[in-house]
Parts: sequence; C-alpha cells; structure tokens
Amino acid sequence: MSSPYFSPLLSRFDWLDHAFMAAGERPAAGTRYNQQRHSARVILDVDALPVKSQDADGLIGTGQDAVAIYTADCLPILLADSRQQQVAAVHGGLKGILGGVLINAITHLCERGATPDSLFIAIGPAIGPCCYELGQDVIDRAEQDDPHHLAALMSWSATPWPNPASVRSQAQGTTAGVWFDLPLLAKRIALRAGVPEEQIELSQICTYCMAEEQASYRRNSHVQQGYQQRFSWIARR
Repeated sequence: MSSPYFSPLLSRFDWLDHAFMAAGERPAAGTRYNQQRHSARVILDVDALPVKSQDADGLIGTGQDAVAIYTADCLPILLADSRQQQVAAVHGGLKGILGGVLINAITHLCERGATPDSLFIAIGPAIGPCCYELGQDVIDRAEQDDPHHLAALMSWSATPWPNPASVRSQAQGTTAGVWFDLPLLAKRIALRAGVPEEQIELSQICTYCMAEEQASYRRNSHVQQGYQQRFSWIARR
C-alpha cells in the first residue's frame, strides 16, 4: 500500500471528502489537527487553531476545513453523521480507546444532533491482531482499571492470528504475552453505543505486515527501517 486508502463506506456520501493517506504524505494546507497525547479529549475544530495548539485526540469538524489525526499503528477513525452532516477524526491508541476517546466522540456528535443510527464509522489501516502483542500485565491492568466497562468487549489470543493477506513477515512475539485485536474493540464500542453494524467498517489493513514499509512504529522498533506518520482526514464539501 503506497497510495491513499478510501473507505467504501464513507465514499458513498457526496457531501464529504476523506482519505487515509499513505505514510509520510502531508494533508492539505488548512487542515486542522491537535497535539495527540493518547487522551480521551475531543474538541471542536474552532478550538483547534493554531494547528497542534491543543492536547486532544478527537476533533469534530464544524466548517469546511478538513479535520485530521496522525497515526503509525494506532487506529485512525473517521466518523460521518448523515443527519447533520458532521464529520470527526479520532486517534485511537489502546490507552485512548480504553480511556473513552471514541465513546466521547460519539457522545459529542450526538449532543450536536446526530443519532447512533445516523453515524458511519470507518477505521483505517492500523496494527492488527496478527502483529499486536501486549504483555499479559497490560491486559490485567486494563481489566482492573476499567471506567467504561470495556473488559467484556476486549478480544485477544495466546497466539497471533494468521494473516493470509500479509506482504511481509508478521511480528514475532517478544513478551510471551497475548495478541490483541484493537480494531475489533473499537467496533464493539460503536456497536454498544447503538451504531448499526453495517455502518462500521474495518479496513483490515495491518500497518505492520501489509501497509508500506515505514508505516509501523512497532515494526521499526523490531527491524529499524524507520517509520513515518500517516495522516487521515475528513471534510465536508
């Protein structure tokens, strides 16, 4: 993968544009994004200037300017509200997802006139359960400190899921831990919030073993080939 990924789900709407850009590509001038801290904070685009002046991991678009997030292995999540024609971008690392960043984004959109059944959510390229190893201690802490009651939604395996679509070797275990499915956790959070399943899309592109070589922070920590941020953006036309 060396070109942008476009969500089939979001591409059906003629009132918005979006892209999950290739690693290293920069968004257009005027795009708004925050300083990301793996937090649960979600803000409006009117509060996001100058760029990276705010610490937040979710951004709701109220005007015509694109809102964006940047990732390496974390979840890039783009949301569209067909009722009010709102858009949002969420950076979803494990800490932020467990802390409630996606929950907060859905809540804020609904407070502004969306309903769960008017939301369409696309989760772009991110590390998959084929390559995302976590220590068992991380799982134990997440289950103990669980303010949003997400433990029952988490999915992991003692062995990595085989990925027949991989274009390079999957990650090798280094912690004798578990292999975690972060995209599925985000999907289940959205389902629990009332978003219809057919309105939630997972790209199924693993940044470690399927995307361009410098797309994965974790892969770089294993093979030292460098990594570059991936910007994902969405805008109303």
